[in-house]
Amino acid sequence: MGRSIPLQRFDDMPVMAPHIFQEHDNQPNPNIIRLNLNENPLPPSPDAIAAMHDAVNITNRYPDHSCSALAQIISARIGISTDRLVFGNGSGEMLFAAAAIAVDRNEQAVLPGPTFAPVGKNVRLAGGKVVTVPVLENGSNNVDAMLDAVNEHTALFYLCTPNSPTGGLLDAEQIKLAVDKVPSDCLLMVDEAYHEFAAWEGGPDVLSLLAPRSGPWAVIRTFSKAYGLSGARIGYAITGNRDLAVGFSKVRIGFNVNRIALAGACAAMRDQNYLEMVLDTVSCERQRLSLELENCGLRVYPSAANFLLARTDSSSDAISAKLAERHILVQALPWPDENGSLRITIGTAFENDIFLSALTKTL
Repeated sequence: MGRSIPLQRFDDMPVMAPHIFQEHDNQPNPNIIRLNLNENPLPPSPDAIAAMHDAVNITNRYPDHSCSALAQIISARIGISTDRLVFGNGSGEMLFAAAAIAVDRNEQAVLPGPTFAPVGKNVRLAGGKVVTVPVLENGSNNVDAMLDAVNEHTALFYLCTPNSPTGGLLDAEQIKLAVDKVPSDCLLMVDEAYHEFAAWEGGPDVLSLLAPRSGPWAVIRTFSKAYGLSGARIGYAITGNRDLAVGFSKVRIGFNVNRIALAGACAAMRDQNYLEMVLDTVSCERQRLSLELENCGLRVYPSAANFLLARTDSSSDAISAKLAERHILVQALPWPDENGSLRITIGTAFENDIFLSALTKTL
């Protein structure tokens, strides 16, 4: 019998398709409230929109594969040289690259559970094994227990702060513990997709905590969340040394970051006032939504991101389905028990009010 294509090891992998309605005219349906994908409720900075509009006029030219203009801005902001930065089609591509360059066949990655689902998929694509360690009751990564799961086959140690989908934030001591205890031949990766929100809430400076580490490390960030560029698809990795950055770069396909996204990201990073407005708006709405959910009888987990996780006394799947009938999308998750919980993106005040009204009727 000949080869099986796709390869047999792909048979048990799920098809990851976000719950989102088709856009027949490439426009989001205005009658659907999308609180299921952790999108920014506000549009990008006007400066970013203008820069992207201008970039459209030169899309007949390939973009700068080195992303040098954006690299210079980020380098000046974080104090790390441009040759330690690698860019991708969203942070998801960087997470794929990390597994590809770190995990060999039959090696393992230690991950918190639940966490960002594509990370485990990437490890399996590389032929590795996923070891999942339950998060703490507050939804943050249990670093002590994760370190207990490390053995001689561990090639990747993945932390997510704030953790998606629970929202839990790691403190400085837990990050220091990972820096000190993760083996020097293992890639310590910290996913900071929600970095800007965490910093706004007083979270630790992950880069400074990682700096003393002798072994390889990488921090993954994105423009999809705080900067409102989910649809443009651009993210990046900050690596512990140039050699690791070269490894990430070898996984990149040519011109993987488009010219429009680069223009928008550069302008967005320069518009600090707009970013602060977004962070303040989301923080205030998150606090308001948290109080309202608690008034509805839900248990709300602490969050330093642009979403909340709320535990229900009945089936989260059923509640999510009822809300979807009203064209309100939230994400039901099978954690921490059989009833599960609801992950709710922070929308605009208007969207949140409609959601709360519908949730009250549903409950």
